[in-house]
Amino acid sequence: MAHHASAATATAQKRRCTDGETAGMCAGGCGFFGAATTGNMCSKCYKDHILAASAPPPEKKAKMTVSIAASRDVAAESFVASAKQSAVRASRCVACRKKVGLLGFLCRCEGTFCSVHRYSDKHDCGFDYKTAGQEQIAKHNTVVVADKITRI
Repeated sequence: MAHHASAATATAQKRRCTDGETAGMCAGGCGFFGAATTGNMCSKCYKDHILAASAPPPEKKAKMTVSIAASRDVAAESFVASAKQSAVRASRCVACRKKVGLLGFLCRCEGTFCSVHRYSDKHDCGFDYKTAGQEQIAKHNTVVVADKITRI
């Protein structure tokens, strides 16, 4: 039976060669075999040819990528600058200059402090907690006003 299957395969290959279904090498010069249905190109070269024919002019894309690249560079520079500032703040306690590493505590006055100076009464905190609390209460609580009833 195995001999019968290989004979059928060999016969099919002979038919393809005699029918002219297989062409020579790819017209794109990639080294693969091309097919007559795809203009003697392999599938990849044919696909690239179709995409190139239907694609818009590349000049517009080049201008767009330059503007996108420029905006990315600006964004990256601002991110790096802010990262450097935060790294400088987080390395030492503002009050005692002790290295805080990963355990630094950020205060509302935007300073980084060690475990001893992390509370507002332990360092000279410039944040006004009273005003901030009043603003927060006023913002979150709505004013309740009784409806006026008109009497006749």
